[in-house]
Amino acid sequence: MSADLIASLTYLLTMFLGIAARIRSKKFGHWHHVAFAATCLTGAISVVIHPTMAHIIPATALMILPFTRPRTSRVHDAVALLGAIGWGMVVW
Repeated sequence: MSADLIASLTYLLTMFLGIAARIRSKKFGHWHHVAFAATCLTGAISVVIHPTMAHIIPATALMILPFTRPRTSRVHDAVALLGAIGWGMVVW
């Protein structure tokens, strides 16, 4: 399995964990942060192993996400969605 695919699947897992937290109105903060750290790590490894211009979108999303507020605005959701689209472009 390629590093790009592993990074994109890790990103999707983190995103689905966030969606589950929003839908169920529960906090999965600890697990979401662990998954986000794994996403950043696998994303960095993906960039080192197979650097492409397509990595710019998901890497930028990963850098912006910690500075957005998931509960007070939809900016967090929009940035996460753009990151998912970016990972789709990387894998494509």
